[in-house]
Amino acid sequence: MANLIDGDLNKAQQLAKTAQVFAWIALTMIGLTILLNSGLTALDIVLNKEMSWSTKANEIGLIAVQILPAVWLCEAINRMNMALKHYCEGDFFNKIASARVAEAGEYATMAMLALILIVPNLTQWIRHNGGFEMRIEPEYLGMLAFAIFIVMMGRILTAAAALKEDNEGFV
Repeated sequence: MANLIDGDLNKAQQLAKTAQVFAWIALTMIGLTILLNSGLTALDIVLNKEMSWSTKANEIGLIAVQILPAVWLCEAINRMNMALKHYCEGDFFNKIASARVAEAGEYATMAMLALILIVPNLTQWIRHNGGFEMRIEPEYLGMLAFAIFIVMMGRILTAAAALKEDNEGFV
């Protein structure tokens, strides 16, 4: 029985290590994409001598608004990566790791809400068009629901870790 549990534990640790590698790859790819797409565009705008200062500020503001969901998704991945560090070490019932899972879900939720509400509206306001707009796409709603589920799972794991800690206090 102990060998079966040890094997499952080792398998879970290996999965966490693999997930951590994918998290680093994702962070690198998203970061490079943000840098190459937005950073170079912003640099081009700043160096453009034909644009007025206010036009440059508007254009750079638009770029900052457009990358907001990607920045929050990066932080979501980073928080999950922090949780994975604990899981790689076999520390599966850790309140800090569980809290990081919940935080990852919160950042992913903010990213999806930004994609649905914040980006379209701030874009309109920066362009001086005003109004209210929502991007309601089935995949956005699905990803929003999934992100909320991650928050809930993180909170459930936090409660489980607290329960385990409480039970160990009686022993």
